[in-house]
Amino acid sequence: MFNHIIKVPASSTNLGAGFDSLGLALSLYLEIQVEESATKGIEINVTGEGSNDLKDVRKNLIWKVLQKVFIGEKKTVPNIKLSVFNQIPLARGLGSSAAAIVGGLGIFEAITGLELTQEKFFRYALALEDHPDNLCAARFGGFTVSCTSDVGRVSFIQLKIGKPIKILLVVPDIQLLTSQSREVLPNNLGIDDTIFNIQHVALTVAAMTSGQFQFLRESLSDKLHQPYRSSLVPGLKEVLKLHLENIPGLLGMSLSGAGPSILCFLDGESREIFHRIQGIFNQHGINCKSFELQIDHFGRTIK
Repeated sequence: MFNHIIKVPASSTNLGAGFDSLGLALSLYLEIQVEESATKGIEINVTGEGSNDLKDVRKNLIWKVLQKVFIGEKKTVPNIKLSVFNQIPLARGLGSSAAAIVGGLGIFEAITGLELTQEKFFRYALALEDHPDNLCAARFGGFTVSCTSDVGRVSFIQLKIGKPIKILLVVPDIQLLTSQSREVLPNNLGIDDTIFNIQHVALTVAAMTSGQFQFLRESLSDKLHQPYRSSLVPGLKEVLKLHLENIPGLLGMSLSGAGPSILCFLDGESREIFHRIQGIFNQHGINCKSFELQIDHFGRTIK
């Protein structure tokens, strides 16, 4: 009989100009208890965020991952019971799909005792999500930089952040699918905007790793995706304009992943910046909630 708990953090990606390359693991979690069952097949019980959307086994991403990896590794899926508790809001730019994929692969490793190589991990994971930024942060934790070669090989580095930093996450009560938010992006980017983003993502990496967070106010600016995605959610364009305002305690802010969640880096209290963001969304009839979070430095864990 086996009984394991797999825990996977949420992730915020892009961090302004670092489109599909920068990732940050956050202290909101998908927790999966997997037990051997006497009942044939698989049973999934889901509580927490999005529980009504995740109960159908046929549509559950964790189950799809399990089928893919067990078949790929020529193993038989045993009779199992999954008890899933999810803290990660769905379709909010927080890596909920990546967490499910990483969690499913973790279940395989827990049950079989076989650790997937990085090559196999990315092969299975990228078959279900075609960009590695959330996957790297969710699996390995911390602050990650990743890229994909022309032949699909993933290279990534986990970087040490210069010193502790406070994080405020503001989550509007509206979903935004990644596929929808990618449709509004331009097919081509001018040379000036391209140079702008290269400069700013480099400065973000330097600021995070050196602990010189005063540069985040400028470095988190972006011209590739945020200006286009801001049109999809009422009030989002106004919220993102707060980034360059001199609000006490705010070091910088960006759209979290595809959005609509807002990631804020702080060196003071979160109350004023949350009230400013909340006020804008409320004017457009959208409620929101806030989370004061830590960076998760462990990534996926198995017990």
